[in-house]
Amino acid sequence: MRTLTSLPAQAIILNVHKEDILDELKAARQELLAAIDGLTSEQMLIPGAVGVWSVKDTLAHIAAWESELVTALNQVQNRRVPSIVQIDDIDEWNEQQYHLNASRPLEAVLADFEGVHKMLLRMVEDFDEQALTDNRRYRWMEGEPLAYLIEENAYLHEREHAEDIRAWRERQGI
Repeated sequence: MRTLTSLPAQAIILNVHKEDILDELKAARQELLAAIDGLTSEQMLIPGAVGVWSVKDTLAHIAAWESELVTALNQVQNRRVPSIVQIDDIDEWNEQQYHLNASRPLEAVLADFEGVHKMLLRMVEDFDEQALTDNRRYRWMEGEPLAYLIEENAYLHEREHAEDIRAWRERQGI
């Protein structure tokens, strides 16, 4: 996580609003849905969309991170340090999640992908704007606002994998 060591002692409220965060979450999801639009169930199971992962594996990966983010936001609401910031080895965590989801049916992964995102939107809506944008509110965020955790683990993440899937589709001609 980035740190901002040259910041003055007072809090900095980012020039971002809760509605901006919600809009970004919705826009990134639409980009990802557009990237998978028209794929058949069989195409979603072809390995190689993102590294060795299929589209199904990638959607399960995104759902797992967003689920972790929902848990984190719940932990913040309960004044606890979120477990998401304590994940030491992201690659290992991703690998574990892949193995947990590899044998799950596509329909179950798609249901989680949709349901977890709805929960994430509701969780963000539950926070007041200052809780999302004050970079000094949560010491464990190391000078970043809570909005940064959402940005990194949700909408930038979805946009990254939407681009991966678009590139894969172009290579595959689908």
